[in-house]
Amino acid sequence: MNHYYFKEVSPKKLAFLSVIGLALLLLSGQQAEAKPKKAAPAKKIKAIMVGDRLVDVAYNLGVLPEAMVARCSMWPMCNKLRTAVEALGCPRCVTVRDKTILAKAVKRLGINRIIIEKHPNYCLYKPEVRPTNVIPLLSGMDLTIEYVDFSHGLESAIRQTAELLGRQSMADALIKRYHKALDKAKQALPKANLGKKVVIKSGIYQGETGKTFLRVEAPGGYSDRFLLEPLGCVNVGDSLKSAKTRIEKGHFMVRKLDALAQAKPDVIIMTGDAFAVQKALSAQVKENPTLAEVPAIKNLAIYSLPFYADSSVIEYPAVLLKWTIALAK
Repeated sequence: MNHYYFKEVSPKKLAFLSVIGLALLLLSGQQAEAKPKKAAPAKKIKAIMVGDRLVDVAYNLGVLPEAMVARCSMWPMCNKLRTAVEALGCPRCVTVRDKTILAKAVKRLGINRIIIEKHPNYCLYKPEVRPTNVIPLLSGMDLTIEYVDFSHGLESAIRQTAELLGRQSMADALIKRYHKALDKAKQALPKANLGKKVVIKSGIYQGETGKTFLRVEAPGGYSDRFLLEPLGCVNVGDSLKSAKTRIEKGHFMVRKLDALAQAKPDVIIMTGDAFAVQKALSAQVKENPTLAEVPAIKNLAIYSLPFYADSSVIEYPAVLLKWTIALAK
Protein backbone atom coordinates (compact mmCIF):
# COMPACT_ATOMS: atom_id res chain seq x y z
CA MET A 1 0.00 0.00 0.00
CA ASN A 2 1.44 3.35 -1.03
CA HIS A 3 1.23 6.33 1.29
CA TYR A 4 1.33 9.91 0.02
CA TYR A 5 2.20 12.77 2.33
CA PHE A 6 1.24 16.35 1.55
CA LYS A 7 2.79 19.31 3.30
CA GLU A 8 0.09 21.69 4.45
CA VAL A 9 0.18 25.00 2.60
CA SER A 10 -0.97 28.15 4.38
CA PRO A 11 -3.96 29.98 2.86
CA LYS A 12 -1.76 33.06 2.25
CA LYS A 13 0.83 31.05 0.33
CA LEU A 14 -1.88 29.19 -1.56
CA ALA A 15 -3.41 32.49 -2.65
CA PHE A 16 0.02 33.75 -3.78
CA LEU A 17 0.63 30.58 -5.83
CA SER A 18 -2.82 30.91 -7.38
CA VAL A 19 -2.10 34.48 -8.46
CA ILE A 20 1.23 33.42 -9.98
CA GLY A 21 -0.42 30.54 -11.79
CA LEU A 22 -3.15 32.79 -13.15
CA ALA A 23 -0.58 35.35 -14.29
CA LEU A 24 1.42 32.67 -16.11
CA LEU A 25 -1.75 31.33 -17.73
CA LEU A 26 -2.77 34.82 -18.90
CA LEU A 27 0.77 35.50 -20.17
CA SER A 28 0.83 32.28 -22.16
CA GLY A 29 -2.54 33.18 -23.63
CA GLN A 30 -1.33 36.64 -24.59
CA GLN A 31 1.80 35.20 -26.19
CA ALA A 32 -0.31 32.74 -28.15
CA GLU A 33 -2.56 35.57 -29.36
CA ALA A 34 0.40 37.82 -30.15
CA LYS A 35 2.12 35.17 -32.25
CA PRO A 36 2.29 36.69 -35.74
CA LYS A 37 0.71 34.93 -38.63
CA LYS A 38 3.03 33.64 -41.30
CA ALA A 39 3.10 35.97 -44.28
CA ALA A 40 2.02 34.52 -47.58
CA PRO A 41 4.97 33.68 -49.83
CA ALA A 42 5.75 36.37 -52.38
CA LYS A 43 4.65 35.77 -55.95
CA LYS A 44 7.54 35.42 -58.38
CA ILE A 45 7.15 37.13 -61.75
CA LYS A 46 9.15 36.70 -64.94
CA ALA A 47 10.84 40.09 -64.88
CA ILE A 48 14.03 41.88 -63.89
CA MET A 49 13.70 44.87 -61.59
CA VAL A 50 16.35 47.59 -61.63
CA GLY A 51 16.56 49.68 -58.44
CA ASP A 52 16.46 48.72 -54.77
CA ARG A 53 13.59 51.03 -53.79
CA LEU A 54 11.49 49.45 -56.51
CA VAL A 55 12.31 45.92 -55.32
CA ASP A 56 11.55 46.91 -51.72
CA VAL A 57 8.10 48.26 -52.62
CA ALA A 58 7.33 45.24 -54.81
CA TYR A 59 8.36 42.87 -52.01
CA ASN A 60 6.01 44.66 -49.61
CA LEU A 61 3.25 44.22 -52.19
CA GLY A 62 3.95 40.49 -52.20
CA VAL A 63 5.85 40.28 -55.51
CA LEU A 64 9.45 39.40 -56.32
CA PRO A 65 11.26 39.50 -59.67
CA GLU A 66 13.28 36.70 -61.20
CA ALA A 67 16.40 38.87 -60.88
CA MET A 68 17.30 42.33 -59.62
CA VAL A 69 19.86 45.07 -60.04
CA ALA A 70 20.31 46.72 -56.65
CA ARG A 71 22.85 48.24 -54.25
CA CYS A 72 23.22 45.07 -52.20
CA SER A 73 26.37 46.28 -50.44
CA MET A 74 24.34 49.13 -48.92
CA TRP A 75 20.96 47.43 -48.57
CA PRO A 76 20.74 44.97 -45.64
CA MET A 77 17.48 43.44 -46.91
CA CYS A 78 19.22 42.29 -50.08
CA ASN A 79 20.77 39.35 -48.21
CA LYS A 80 17.29 38.20 -47.28
CA LEU A 81 15.86 38.56 -50.78
CA ARG A 82 18.78 37.09 -52.70
CA THR A 83 17.85 33.60 -51.45
CA ALA A 84 14.87 33.85 -53.79
CA VAL A 85 15.98 36.50 -56.30
CA GLU A 86 19.14 36.47 -58.39
CA ALA A 87 21.24 39.55 -57.66
CA LEU A 88 22.96 40.68 -60.86
CA GLY A 89 24.93 43.49 -59.21
CA CYS A 90 24.45 47.19 -58.57
CA PRO A 91 23.52 49.67 -61.33
CA ARG A 92 27.16 50.72 -61.62
CA CYS A 93 28.28 47.08 -61.89
CA VAL A 94 26.01 46.39 -64.85
CA THR A 95 26.52 49.71 -66.66
CA VAL A 96 30.24 50.35 -66.08
CA ARG A 97 32.14 47.31 -64.87
CA ASP A 98 30.53 44.71 -67.13
CA LYS A 99 27.96 45.97 -69.61
CA THR A 100 27.06 42.44 -70.74
CA ILE A 101 25.62 41.22 -67.40
CA LEU A 102 22.06 42.41 -67.92
CA ALA A 103 21.70 41.28 -71.56
CA LYS A 104 23.11 37.86 -70.71
CA ALA A 105 20.67 37.50 -67.80
CA VAL A 106 17.74 38.43 -70.04
CA LYS A 107 18.62 35.63 -72.48
CA ARG A 108 19.59 33.08 -69.83
CA LEU A 109 16.43 33.57 -67.76
CA GLY A 110 14.08 34.01 -70.71
CA ILE A 111 13.02 37.48 -69.57
CA ASN A 112 10.86 39.77 -71.69
CA ARG A 113 9.96 42.38 -69.09
CA ILE A 114 12.18 44.97 -67.36
CA ILE A 115 10.87 47.32 -64.65
CA ILE A 116 13.12 50.28 -63.85
CA GLU A 117 13.18 52.69 -60.93
CA LYS A 118 13.38 56.36 -61.83
CA HIS A 119 14.73 58.55 -59.04
CA PRO A 120 16.22 62.06 -59.18
CA ASN A 121 18.74 61.24 -56.43
CA TYR A 122 19.24 57.51 -56.68
CA CYS A 123 22.60 57.32 -54.88
CA LEU A 124 23.99 59.97 -52.57
CA TYR A 125 27.56 58.67 -52.98
CA LYS A 126 27.48 58.08 -56.75
CA PRO A 127 25.22 60.78 -58.26
CA GLU A 128 26.08 59.69 -61.80
CA VAL A 129 24.74 56.18 -61.18
CA ARG A 130 21.07 55.70 -62.02
CA PRO A 131 18.93 52.65 -62.81
CA THR A 132 17.86 54.27 -66.08
CA ASN A 133 21.47 54.03 -67.29
CA VAL A 134 20.72 50.41 -68.25
CA ILE A 135 18.36 51.46 -71.07
CA PRO A 136 21.02 51.78 -73.83
CA LEU A 137 22.28 48.29 -72.95
CA LEU A 138 18.88 46.83 -73.83
CA SER A 139 18.68 48.40 -77.28
CA GLY A 140 17.51 46.03 -80.00
CA MET A 141 16.14 43.44 -77.57
CA ASP A 142 12.50 42.35 -77.70
CA LEU A 143 11.53 43.63 -74.26
CA THR A 144 8.74 45.46 -72.48
CA ILE A 145 10.35 48.23 -70.44
CA GLU A 146 8.30 49.87 -67.70
CA TYR A 147 9.08 52.54 -65.12
CA VAL A 148 8.20 53.51 -61.57
CA ASP A 149 8.89 57.20 -60.95
CA PHE A 150 9.86 57.96 -57.33
CA SER A 151 10.20 61.71 -57.95
CA HIS A 152 6.54 62.21 -56.96
CA GLY A 153 6.97 60.65 -53.52
CA LEU A 154 6.70 57.21 -52.01
CA GLU A 155 2.91 57.03 -52.00
CA SER A 156 2.81 57.64 -55.75
CA ALA A 157 5.56 55.06 -56.29
CA ILE A 158 3.61 52.46 -54.33
CA ARG A 159 0.52 53.04 -56.47
CA GLN A 160 2.53 52.93 -59.71
CA THR A 161 4.21 49.67 -58.66
CA ALA A 162 0.93 48.13 -57.55
CA GLU A 163 -0.65 48.94 -60.94
CA LEU A 164 2.24 47.40 -62.88
CA LEU A 165 2.14 44.26 -60.74
CA GLY A 166 -1.64 43.87 -60.60
CA ARG A 167 -1.69 44.53 -56.85
CA GLN A 168 -3.87 47.65 -56.85
CA SER A 169 -6.02 46.23 -54.07
CA MET A 170 -2.99 46.11 -51.76
CA ALA A 171 -1.71 49.65 -52.34
CA ASP A 172 -3.98 51.45 -49.88
CA ALA A 173 -3.21 48.95 -47.10
CA LEU A 174 0.55 49.30 -47.63
CA ILE A 175 0.35 53.12 -47.69
CA LYS A 176 -1.73 53.08 -44.51
CA ARG A 177 0.73 50.72 -42.80
CA TYR A 178 3.66 52.90 -43.81
CA HIS A 179 2.09 56.14 -42.55
CA LYS A 180 1.01 54.51 -39.29
CA ALA A 181 4.59 53.35 -38.67
CA LEU A 182 6.01 56.75 -39.68
CA ASP A 183 3.63 58.59 -37.34
CA LYS A 184 4.69 56.30 -34.50
CA ALA A 185 8.36 56.96 -35.22
CA LYS A 186 7.84 60.73 -35.40
CA GLN A 187 5.93 60.78 -32.12
CA ALA A 188 8.87 59.05 -30.45
CA LEU A 189 11.33 61.74 -31.59
CA PRO A 190 12.63 63.94 -28.77
CA LYS A 191 10.99 67.35 -28.37
CA ALA A 192 14.40 69.04 -28.36
CA ASN A 193 17.67 68.19 -30.10
CA LEU A 194 19.63 65.56 -28.20
CA GLY A 195 22.93 67.21 -29.08
CA LYS A 196 24.85 63.95 -28.75
CA LYS A 197 28.13 63.27 -30.52
CA VAL A 198 28.02 59.99 -32.45
CA VAL A 199 30.51 57.72 -34.19
CA ILE A 200 29.12 55.10 -36.60
CA LYS A 201 31.23 52.04 -37.30
CA SER A 202 30.71 48.96 -39.41
CA GLY A 203 32.88 45.90 -39.10
CA ILE A 204 33.87 42.74 -40.93
CA TYR A 205 35.20 39.71 -39.10
CA GLN A 206 37.18 37.07 -41.00
CA GLY A 207 36.64 33.74 -39.33
CA GLU A 208 39.51 32.08 -41.21
CA THR A 209 42.13 34.56 -40.02
CA GLY A 210 40.50 36.05 -36.93
CA LYS A 211 41.17 39.52 -38.33
CA THR A 212 38.75 42.41 -38.05
CA PHE A 213 38.29 45.32 -40.44
CA LEU A 214 36.59 48.54 -39.39
CA ARG A 215 34.96 51.31 -41.38
CA VAL A 216 33.65 54.62 -40.06
CA GLU A 217 30.76 56.44 -41.70
CA ALA A 218 31.84 59.93 -42.70
CA PRO A 219 29.63 62.94 -41.86
CA GLY A 220 27.13 64.04 -44.49
CA GLY A 221 25.99 60.53 -45.42
CA TYR A 222 22.74 58.62 -45.20
CA SER A 223 22.80 58.17 -41.42
CA ASP A 224 23.20 61.92 -40.93
CA ARG A 225 20.41 62.82 -43.32
CA PHE A 226 17.77 60.26 -42.34
CA LEU A 227 18.60 59.41 -38.71
CA LEU A 228 20.93 61.76 -36.86
CA GLU A 229 19.47 65.06 -38.09
CA PRO A 230 15.90 64.23 -36.98
CA LEU A 231 17.34 63.45 -33.54
CA GLY A 232 19.51 66.54 -33.35
CA CYS A 233 22.74 64.53 -33.09
CA VAL A 234 26.07 65.13 -34.81
CA ASN A 235 28.38 62.67 -36.55
CA VAL A 236 31.95 63.18 -35.28
CA GLY A 237 33.42 60.34 -37.33
CA ASP A 238 35.79 62.73 -39.11
CA SER A 239 37.84 62.88 -35.93
CA LEU A 240 39.04 59.35 -36.67
CA LYS A 241 40.12 60.13 -40.26
CA SER A 242 43.67 61.01 -41.17
CA ALA A 243 44.49 63.52 -43.92
CA LYS A 244 45.42 60.75 -46.38
CA THR A 245 42.44 58.49 -45.70
CA ARG A 246 40.19 57.96 -48.71
CA ILE A 247 36.40 57.98 -48.37
CA GLU A 248 34.62 55.29 -50.38
CA LYS A 249 30.82 55.11 -50.49
CA GLY A 250 30.59 57.43 -47.53
CA HIS A 251 32.93 55.37 -45.34
CA PHE A 252 36.63 55.19 -44.58
CA MET A 253 38.79 52.42 -43.16
CA VAL A 254 40.44 52.71 -39.74
CA ARG A 255 42.93 50.52 -37.92
CA LYS A 256 43.44 52.31 -34.63
CA LEU A 257 40.73 53.85 -32.48
CA ASP A 258 42.93 56.06 -30.31
CA ALA A 259 41.30 59.17 -31.81
CA LEU A 260 38.12 58.30 -29.92
CA ALA A 261 39.78 59.80 -26.86
CA GLN A 262 39.78 63.21 -28.58
CA ALA A 263 36.42 62.84 -30.33
CA LYS A 264 34.70 61.84 -27.06
CA PRO A 265 31.51 60.47 -28.66
CA ASP A 266 28.50 60.09 -26.42
CA VAL A 267 27.30 57.14 -28.48
CA ILE A 268 28.98 54.53 -30.68
CA ILE A 269 26.72 52.87 -33.22
CA MET A 270 27.63 49.56 -34.84
CA THR A 271 26.26 48.63 -38.24
CA GLY A 272 27.22 45.51 -40.18
CA ASP A 273 29.00 42.85 -38.13
CA ALA A 274 28.73 44.12 -34.56
CA PHE A 275 31.05 41.39 -33.26
CA ALA A 276 33.91 42.78 -35.34
CA VAL A 277 33.46 46.22 -33.78
CA GLN A 278 33.11 44.81 -30.26
CA LYS A 279 36.23 42.68 -30.70
CA ALA A 280 38.26 45.64 -31.95
CA LEU A 281 37.02 47.93 -29.17
CA SER A 282 37.82 45.34 -26.50
CA ALA A 283 41.35 44.80 -27.81
CA GLN A 284 42.14 48.49 -28.21
CA VAL A 285 40.80 49.52 -24.81
CA LYS A 286 43.21 46.97 -23.31
CA GLU A 287 46.07 48.51 -25.32
CA ASN A 288 45.04 52.07 -24.55
CA PRO A 289 43.21 52.28 -21.17
CA THR A 290 42.41 55.98 -21.72
CA LEU A 291 39.74 54.85 -24.19
CA ALA A 292 37.77 53.51 -21.22
CA GLU A 293 37.03 57.14 -20.32
CA VAL A 294 35.36 57.87 -23.67
CA PRO A 295 31.73 58.70 -22.68
CA ALA A 296 30.20 56.10 -25.03
CA ILE A 297 32.45 53.35 -23.67
CA LYS A 298 32.31 54.49 -20.05
CA ASN A 299 28.50 54.68 -20.10
CA LEU A 300 28.07 51.52 -22.22
CA ALA A 301 26.28 53.57 -24.89
CA ILE A 302 27.31 51.23 -27.70
CA TYR A 303 24.44 49.97 -29.85
CA SER A 304 24.04 47.62 -32.79
CA LEU A 305 21.59 49.30 -35.16
CA PRO A 306 20.47 48.74 -38.77
CA PHE A 307 22.20 50.68 -41.52
CA TYR A 308 19.92 52.74 -43.74
CA ALA A 309 20.83 53.99 -47.21
CA ASP A 310 17.36 55.00 -48.46
CA SER A 311 16.82 51.58 -50.03
CA SER A 312 14.42 49.94 -47.54
CA VAL A 313 11.97 52.78 -47.96
CA ILE A 314 9.00 50.90 -46.48
CA GLU A 315 11.06 49.85 -43.47
CA TYR A 316 12.47 53.35 -42.80
CA PRO A 317 10.02 54.19 -39.97
CA ALA A 318 11.05 51.06 -38.05
CA VAL A 319 14.74 51.91 -38.50
CA LEU A 320 14.18 55.51 -37.34
CA LEU A 321 12.27 54.31 -34.28
CA LYS A 322 15.04 51.90 -33.28
CA TRP A 323 17.71 54.61 -33.61
CA THR A 324 15.51 56.97 -31.58
CA ILE A 325 15.07 54.49 -28.74
CA ALA A 326 18.84 53.91 -28.60
CA LEU A 327 20.04 57.51 -28.81
CA ALA A 328 17.35 59.01 -26.60
CA LYS A 329 18.49 56.99 -23.56
